[in-house]
This record gives sequence, structure tokens and C-alpha cells, in this order.
Amino acid sequence: MNNKLRVLNELRPAAEGFAGIPQETRILHALFLENEALETTGLLNGNVNPLKGFIVAKEKTKQDRFYFKSAAALELSEPQGGSRFDGILRRYSRYGGMARLKIGLLLRRGIKLHDIEMSDFGDFLWRKYFSKSLSARRYDEIVDARYAALVPSWNGQQAAGYLPPARGRYPRVDTSKYDVMVAQTPWPGVVSPNTQLVVRFHDAIPIFYPHTIHNSYRHQFIHYFPLKSNLAHGGICVCNSENSRTELLKMFPEVEDRAPVIPCIVADDYYEEQVANETVCEVVGNTLEPDTEPKFEDVRDRLSFYRRSIKPGSFKYIMMVSTIEPRKNHSRLIAAWNQIRVNRDPDLKLVIVGRPGWSCSDVIASMKPFQERGMLFNISRVSSGDLRRLYNHAEAVVCPSIAEGFDLSGIEAMLSGGAVAASDIPVHREVYGEACEYFNPYSTMQAADAIWRIIERGKETERRKELVERGARQGLNYRKDRIGPMWEQFFEDLKSRKR
Repeated sequence: MNNKLRVLNELRPAAEGFAGIPQETRILHALFLENEALETTGLLNGNVNPLKGFIVAKEKTKQDRFYFKSAAALELSEPQGGSRFDGILRRYSRYGGMARLKIGLLLRRGIKLHDIEMSDFGDFLWRKYFSKSLSARRYDEIVDARYAALVPSWNGQQAAGYLPPARGRYPRVDTSKYDVMVAQTPWPGVVSPNTQLVVRFHDAIPIFYPHTIHNSYRHQFIHYFPLKSNLAHGGICVCNSENSRTELLKMFPEVEDRAPVIPCIVADDYYEEQVANETVCEVVGNTLEPDTEPKFEDVRDRLSFYRRSIKPGSFKYIMMVSTIEPRKNHSRLIAAWNQIRVNRDPDLKLVIVGRPGWSCSDVIASMKPFQERGMLFNISRVSSGDLRRLYNHAEAVVCPSIAEGFDLSGIEAMLSGGAVAASDIPVHREVYGEACEYFNPYSTMQAADAIWRIIERGKETERRKELVERGARQGLNYRKDRIGPMWEQFFEDLKSRKR
């Protein structure tokens, strides 16, 4: 008899981006697969495109089954471009799927889950969902694991609850084969009565900082009302920090006994590695963000500019890692760095790792004159290995956010041998402890002073050495061997409760 807890784990966020929730989704799935007390199935569904009838057709006939499986994989890949006719078909499928979901919701029709074998499409599965965060040695284990798929897209499910009538109600999905479903964000659906829904709660930024998010009204709704529905149907919220739990309980104080805290896990790729200055210069020069890079007359001008600006042996910098968007507070960092550069250290460079996000035109404009003079470098698509090297070689790593759910970049830096300065917000105090220089996120002077205390005498300053030593110890709290047992205990408690 199989006594394992049958877990359905949502994987949709893993298809988006490098860090944050996408990285957490990948790492947690690998952790769940390692747990011998669990029988874990990954849930695949498109973000925008529904899977049409391909999954259903595959189940009805053995004929052409590889075509139908391949067609489903293609839809999961969210294809772009193509002919005008392809675009029309995709829009028809998308809006038609939303309409059918809404009608089904009003008529109380459920949505079926479909088993889907991905072993023949391992390259797609690995590249789309897992390769950005997991070691290649996990490939076979990931590809050979169990997977299930939903025909409706995540956006379609959200639209069913967002559009009138019956706003705030969501489609019921037949999860009766599973004891637990883990959703990585508030989930726009209702599980079967025998399934315990577990929502990974990362933050309440769309509610408490709505002015910092894009598509603000929509994101407010699709964060709050699916969560309200999840909790009303008995869902448990596993918060990533005490700060996130506090925000959750402000909104829903009645769920205090359904809101445990399990911190995020840092990826295995972050550890101290001494590298030559030349290596770091290569990383910066090869990963410049094309959307913000200065324009040059020709290739020779570009090469000459970067040879002058990124000189091995003398390239000294502070850095920040984040998508460029309002709550990350890039403007404060740029102002503080420029104050240090003008008054204290004219050779200090600034490296910003992250792509432009939303509402960032002012930040991009403030970066431009420094980029054109070879003082500031915006880079992106940096591998975890190269990021580790950048963290280690930086004079300081700065985390200046106004608000965060967790902020793993500071922990990654600490484990890589970096020294961290961070905004004095509750979650940074909770996660970074005494291994950090803190500053008021609204004060340029305080930010500059905090950074300068770390870098004043280079890497030999006593304060920097102290922070690096403390950071190495603090970072261990978020390794898999510390956090994994918390998840094991959580699932064991669920299993005992089911008995």
C-alpha cells in the first residue's frame, strides 16, 4: 500500500524569469521530489495560452498521440510571432477559452486535470522550467517525474474570477487524485474537498504598495481575491518570512492558525570563490543589457569605450541585483553612489544587475549620463556562477528596496563572500540580522554613509571583514539542509491530520 502523501505542485511561475518566485518554484519542486514521503506531480498550464483540445485528444485515441503531445508542449512554450493567421487563432483560442471558463463557472462545471508524460520532451521541460536554477545533474530526475496539465491558462482562470458576473469566484478543478496542492502564488481555482490547498505566500506588495506595481488595479484584484477564495475554502498559507505573515494577518486575522513560516531556500550555486579582476571585467563586458546600453557609431568605438571603462586590475565597483522597478529604489542607490563618487572615491563604479521592468523611465534616464561616461553598467541575463563571482569581487552589495517579501540577493551575496548594505525595513532586519549595514531607504546621505563604512579602506577594513564573517554564518540559515526539514515536518503534520 502506498502511504505517500500525493502532492500536486504548481510549476507555472518557474517558466518566468531567473530569481524570486520562479527560482523558489524550481528549488521547491526539486526538494519535494527528493522527499521519499511524497509522491510529487508537477502541474503544467500556460500563463496566457490554453492547451486547446490537445491534451484531451491525446487521451481519447492512441492515433497521432505524439502529435498531440507535441502540440501541447508547443502551447506550453507560449509561442510568439508567426503569421497573422497564427496570431488570430491564438487570440480566438485565448478569448474563447476565457468565455468558456466563465460560462462553466456560472454553471458550476469543474475542470479536469490530465496526466501528461514529458519524458519525450525533456529538452523543452528542462529549458522552459528548470535550467535557470537547478544543476544539470538533476535533469533525468526532473524529466522522468510525474506531470499533469490543465487545458485552461492561468490568465484564463484569473479572468473567470475577474470579469463580472460573480466576481471573486473561481473555477473548481478536479484534484481528487491528490492529498495536497501547492500553489506558488494565490491560486485562481478551487480544489476538490479531499485536497488540502497550500499557498506559498511571498508578500502583500500589491495591497500595501499598490503604487509600485504595473497594471495596478488588475494586480490588486488577482492577488487579493484568489487569496481570499483560497482561505475561505480552507487553504493554508506558508509564509516566506514573519514579515509576510504579519501582512497576511493584517488582511485576514482569522487565519492565524493556518499561516506557518518557512523561509526561502538559497540556491546551491552561491559560495565563496576568489576570482581575478579580469574575470569580473569579462562578465560585465559580456552581459550588458541591450535595452539600456549607450549607442555607438560602430563596433570599434564600442570596443574602445569598454576597454577604457572596464580595465582589469583597477575595476572597482558596488552592485545591486534586481529588476528595475519602483519599489526596488534604484534612484536612491544611484544618488548615494554618485555622492560617494564625487566626494570620496571618483574611481568607484556602479553595476546594476537586472532588466528594465515597469515605471522605470526616470531611473533609466538617471542612469544614462553615467553609462555614457563609463561609470555605471547595467547588465542582465547573468548566470548564477557569474553572479556569484560579481558578489564576491564587489566592494559592497546594496539592497535598497522600499519593500520586500524576502530578498534573497543579500543572502546570495553573503554566501559568496560579499559585504551587504541594506535598507532598514522589517524583512531585511529579520533575514539579514546583524550581518549587514542598514540605512533609511528614503535618505541618500544615510545610504552613502552606510556604503562608505563598508568600503572606506577597501577590502581590508575591519567593518567589512566583520560583515563578511557574519554574513557567511547568517547565509547558512537558508541552505537546503536547514529549510528542507521544515518542509518535511510541515508535510508530516498534514499527513497526520489527514489520518
